[in-house]
Formats: sequence, C-alpha cells, structure tokens
Amino acid sequence: MKGILKWPLIIAAFLVVVRVVLERAGAPETVNNIFSVVVFYVLIAPLYFAFRIAGSGIAAPYKNFLKTTALFTALARSMVIPTYWLAYLYQWPQYRFSVAGGGNVGPGVSPFMGYVGIPLAAAAVWILISLIVGGGLGSILIAVKRKSARKASDTVTAQ
Repeated sequence: MKGILKWPLIIAAFLVVVRVVLERAGAPETVNNIFSVVVFYVLIAPLYFAFRIAGSGIAAPYKNFLKTTALFTALARSMVIPTYWLAYLYQWPQYRFSVAGGGNVGPGVSPFMGYVGIPLAAAAVWILISLIVGGGLGSILIAVKRKSARKASDTVTAQ
C-alpha cells in the first residue's frame, strides 16, 4: 500500500489553493464549495482508501484503513490551517472564517485562539468526523468487497 496517500494529498493541496484563490477573487459561495477539501477528506478519500485496501489482501484491513484515513485527514487539515492563519491576520470576510461559521475571524478572538486554539480544535473535530463518516462508509465497502471476494473464491473452489 506504499504510495496510497500521494495522489490524494496532491489533490487536497490543489483544492485548498484553488478554493482560497477563488474566495479571494470574489467567486460565489456555490463555486467555492465545489472545491471543498472537507468533502474530499470526509467522503471521497476514505472510499478510495477502502477500495484500494479491500482489494490488496493485506492483513487487518480495517485497522490499516482507519489509520490511513486518520493520517490523511490530519495531513489534509494541516494544509487548511495556514488559510485560517491568513484569514485571522488579514480578517478575511468569508463566512467559513467567521466566528459565526466556526472560524477564527471576529471580535474578541485572541491571537492564541486565532492562530492555535480554533484551527487545532477544528482539525480535531474534522478528523473525528472523517473517521466516523468516512470510516463507517469505508468499512462497509471493505466488508462488501471481502464478502464478494469470498463468494467468488468459494464458487471457484466448488467447481
């Protein structure tokens, strides 16, 4: 499973950069949301990892899957954190950075909370959400793929 994180991390970096560029250029929120790295690390990447791991035949696929998903989400989220630092520094007006939207821009946000507290708390929450949602869906996919592989193997053995 060497290299399983390479392309998903490249895609995540691309999504982070494109979204910030679009937001700063004044693109509509609907366009910005198309380039959401959250959807990528909560749904798409975990399903990709599950598909790859289920087909690999490695021992302890669920453990490997959950470790891969957690690591990927932590790395992807570490790419998002600098955008929150910049948003705090320059007081960007986008809703996702506002205190009302769960961000770090707004009245009463101390530098510690703006640069450390809120970004790290958000990262922890998103890693958990990714493990619950993506981990659950990916585990189901692994179970289904393993069951169908066993059925195919039993059919070949019976003949």
